[in-house]
Amino acid sequence: MSSDAPARHRLRSIFFRLLLPVIILGLAAGGYVWLKQSGPTPPQADVAEREWLVDTTTIQPATYHPRLTLTGEVDNPDRVSVKAPIQAQVKALPVADGQAVASGELLFALDPADYEPLLQQAEANLADLEAQITQARRAHESDQAALEIEQALVNNAQRSLERTLDLRERDLASPSEVEAARDAVNQARLAVTARDERVATFESRLESLRARRDAARADVSSARRDVRRSQYEAPSAGLVADRQVAVGSRVNASETLLTFLPRDGFEVRALIPSQYADVIHDALVRGEAPRAEAPLLGGGARLQLVRLTGEASGRGVTGVFTFESPGDQLRPGIVTSLSLIMPAIEDAIALPRSALYGNDRVYRVRDGQLERVGVEHLGTTQINGMQRVLIRSDELAAGDRVATTQLPNAVSGLRVQVDDSAGAEQ
Repeated sequence: MSSDAPARHRLRSIFFRLLLPVIILGLAAGGYVWLKQSGPTPPQADVAEREWLVDTTTIQPATYHPRLTLTGEVDNPDRVSVKAPIQAQVKALPVADGQAVASGELLFALDPADYEPLLQQAEANLADLEAQITQARRAHESDQAALEIEQALVNNAQRSLERTLDLRERDLASPSEVEAARDAVNQARLAVTARDERVATFESRLESLRARRDAARADVSSARRDVRRSQYEAPSAGLVADRQVAVGSRVNASETLLTFLPRDGFEVRALIPSQYADVIHDALVRGEAPRAEAPLLGGGARLQLVRLTGEASGRGVTGVFTFESPGDQLRPGIVTSLSLIMPAIEDAIALPRSALYGNDRVYRVRDGQLERVGVEHLGTTQINGMQRVLIRSDELAAGDRVATTQLPNAVSGLRVQVDDSAGAEQ
């Protein structure tokens, strides 16, 4: 047993060395828990609700002219398709496609060698018929005089026949003499009949000549018209488009040479939504034609609505706008935006675009919270060169403050703080 004592002693020594750290850690943990539980309790901090910083504007209802943004297309219904009057060769074509021209400027000219002979032929035919009519009148006068003479010859031949018959009864004339006298009467009567026929048909022959003369006059007028049209000058200031031939080209009658676009003929057609069609129609009836602006057309072109087209659809009706001062930059087919200035609306409210949510609501700031208000969107307007949306609502009154900061989580009851450092936007 004496040999086992040292071994047990070593085991106890190792056990106590291992157990001592555990005891120390347990006492330390117990002391920490005792100190924490026995110490004073700190006050609990309250979590404050977040407030969103927003800008606001104080509303003041007034009378405004709303602006309606439309999309229109430039057109020119007064365009002229310039055609060749006859088959001819193009002698001059001093303009190019897209060139602006002044009133009276030459656009094209045909070779005179192609149309002058036609005019000369038509005039010669007319002169010939005029001469035939004069000759027919003189012949008629001669026929009338000859008819009287030939009628007298008939009378003389008739009396000669009667004398011959009397002599025959007294056997003083032979049968051959009687036959000769009778033939003379018949011959004279044939001549009278033929002359009388010419006199009687004179008016019908004269009408025929007159009709041919009128046709010849029409040919001359047509030839002279073609001569006038053989060169074409711009009837007004405008634009040349769609030039299809060149100098020296041989063109057929009625072949299109080019298109002329009068400057005053340019217009814009734009679809006016159905909800605004009645207001626009009433304004036109009152003689208050709305104006419009096209900022993309050469420095802000100004237009005026002149009429609504005769057909409409479920989307609306097309309005026709004319330019107050059309410029050289206009081309058919250009698509542009129009800012249509609508009739005045009373008690409307102008707000920055950022104040409007979904076109039908804004948020009023009251007692540090947002309050949703339903509104009617009336369009836009310009105030001091800045665009504003126009709304109207029975729930808003003068002096109310509306949030103009666009918040992604805007709902009624959301806590906000007004940014007074920026000032209420007017």
